[in-house]
Amino acid sequence: MSTILIILAVMLACSILAGIGFWYAMRHRPPLAKPLPFISPPHRKLTSEERSAVEKYVASFGKRKRRGSVSVPGETASGAESLALTSQSNNVYPVTHAITRYGLSTDDPQKWRYYLDAVEVHLPPLWEQYITDENYVELIKTQSIPLVISLNGHSLVNYAVEQPPLPPLVRPMSTNASIRKEESENVELLQVRKETPEEYALSRPDGTREALSISFAFLLFFTSLLVPGRFMIWLLLLGVMIIAVSLWFLYRFPGEKGLREVHCLRGAAKRWGLFGESNQGQNNVSLGIIDLIYPSHWQPYVNHDLGQITDVEIYLNRQVVRQGRFLSLQDEVRNFPVQRWRKNVVLACGSLLALALLVSWIPLSMPLKLSLAWVKGTESIEVNGVDQLAAISLNIGDSLKVNGTGMCSVPGNYQSNRSYAWLPFDCSAVYWNNAAPLPQPQSDIIDKASALLDSTNKQLHPETNSDPKLNPQLASAIQKSGMILLDDFSDLVIKTQSLCNQQQDCVRLKNALVNLGNAKDWDTLVHRADSGQLNGMNVLLRPVSAEALENLVNTATSTFFARETRRAAENLNSPPPGGFLIISDEGRQLVNQSQPTVSLFDLDARAQWIELQRMSGMLLHTPFSAKGIITGLSTDANGTRHIALHTEPDAMALWRYLATSLLLVALIVCALTNALLALRRIHRNRVRMADIQQYYDKCFNHHLGTIQSVRSLF
Repeated sequence: MSTILIILAVMLACSILAGIGFWYAMRHRPPLAKPLPFISPPHRKLTSEERSAVEKYVASFGKRKRRGSVSVPGETASGAESLALTSQSNNVYPVTHAITRYGLSTDDPQKWRYYLDAVEVHLPPLWEQYITDENYVELIKTQSIPLVISLNGHSLVNYAVEQPPLPPLVRPMSTNASIRKEESENVELLQVRKETPEEYALSRPDGTREALSISFAFLLFFTSLLVPGRFMIWLLLLGVMIIAVSLWFLYRFPGEKGLREVHCLRGAAKRWGLFGESNQGQNNVSLGIIDLIYPSHWQPYVNHDLGQITDVEIYLNRQVVRQGRFLSLQDEVRNFPVQRWRKNVVLACGSLLALALLVSWIPLSMPLKLSLAWVKGTESIEVNGVDQLAAISLNIGDSLKVNGTGMCSVPGNYQSNRSYAWLPFDCSAVYWNNAAPLPQPQSDIIDKASALLDSTNKQLHPETNSDPKLNPQLASAIQKSGMILLDDFSDLVIKTQSLCNQQQDCVRLKNALVNLGNAKDWDTLVHRADSGQLNGMNVLLRPVSAEALENLVNTATSTFFARETRRAAENLNSPPPGGFLIISDEGRQLVNQSQPTVSLFDLDARAQWIELQRMSGMLLHTPFSAKGIITGLSTDANGTRHIALHTEPDAMALWRYLATSLLLVALIVCALTNALLALRRIHRNRVRMADIQQYYDKCFNHHLGTIQSVRSLF
């Protein structure tokens, strides 16, 4: 069994570590070029000759950048590293498509960009002259943008031969190229910056995966409380590691390389664009030849800045993050924070699941009591006298050791899930006081029943009869005949009447004796026995009749024996008031006495009474020893102080108790906190857009009102 557990634990740990590694790799994989929607599925592999040419070109591209030479087409803010090859660069994608070029108004005349539809590509500087209306292009992917390795039959394999000693500083003209001119639409590039934390907050993950990982760690913590001790520490460490990694991913802020670039442009935005055909579902606005993509809730306010020189900040995917004076995603997040509520819902549900499992599978009373006691501080106490214990202030969590002489308790109600070795006594709870011990059980009814049994046995078993009044020769003759002689019938009648003095008692036995005595009824037979008329009367019985009479006597007396035994046991449940009741909450026996081999009520009726007297003589005043941690203190109506003890836990049990208490508190806090945060954030998320629109309405209405008031002055 332990081998199977080890294998399962190792497999679980390996799978979790592999999942975390894959997650980390996916979160930190290098950025790849954007997908190419115009590429058909068939592609081929890059040949070794082409691979060598591509690597040579990328290396020469990086050298020109480091020397500060002229700018090359396809350059981005990331520099030469943008053309670094990846594992996806081995696939060559052929496409026939028009190439579009546009430029920004900067001091560098070589700042040209080349596009296939809306996807920017890197074109080697000397190939612009080969661009036609329809171009056969072969592309490979790099870390940022696709690289053209072949254009209309010109390949990078021959690029070194084609390249002149010095590249021209002026772009070559091509009469057949599909080149878009500026048409007096000047767009000025002001700067390129990294996105701000507020802007990053809009695109960062909502934390659902991290919340799922933390919830899984809670389940690992719960499982660690059930497995053997040698696995517990490993599951705890694994859970802590998962939570630490998840929290790091949840709250980390990426470095400089992890933030996207924002291009700050200045120009006049208009309601048309170069690539409007591919965005039929949007209300397009273009800045020069750049189609702008706006957040949906900005559409009512975009028109305020159209047709005039405006500062616009965009991502590389043309998503606008700021425009003009008021429209700003950064201001939105600063004034109306993004409400990420899904992670709180997941954490609340995960905590409740682990909490339900913890409450239903693991007893929590002992861990909570001991944990609270250890926080308050505990003491070690050892006593040997009642007065000594009464003078000490006891607290839950204290270690107590008691030695003395007391009385095993007799519970009023017996628990079905426990076994009682000294039934009806329960020696896992001992009364300890200075009062005199209770006397052993006594009963006149038991004495009368015993007398009737003894008299019957004496007369029905002549082999044991030593009565000198009976003639030995007569007794021998009766025995040889097979008959049984009742030589003192009057004694049986009198003792039966003494025991069964109520009319409803021993009815069958009375009827049998009436028949044997040849009397009219029982009262007549009793009167004759009391008056001495039955003295000297002998009754001769067949063996069958004698056996029947003996069974009737045994049945009649058994009822009285059983009733008196139970009544005496109940009377034992009346200890003297005051003192202490030392209880083992684990059911551990506190006395060192030999346990009976047969339970009390498994014996016959008369033996039950004898056994009860024997155990009473032993357990009503017996030495006991109790040791453990106090887990309960109370006082009953008789003034007896109840002290519940639990065996002192070992180091592993101690850690389990502490871990259980800490996990319980952590789950309750996590569930309540995340439930409240989820409700609050869901509500704020619902009203966030309305608040943002109200904010923009105030800004633009106030701005328009100010402009109109200025115009009225003139």
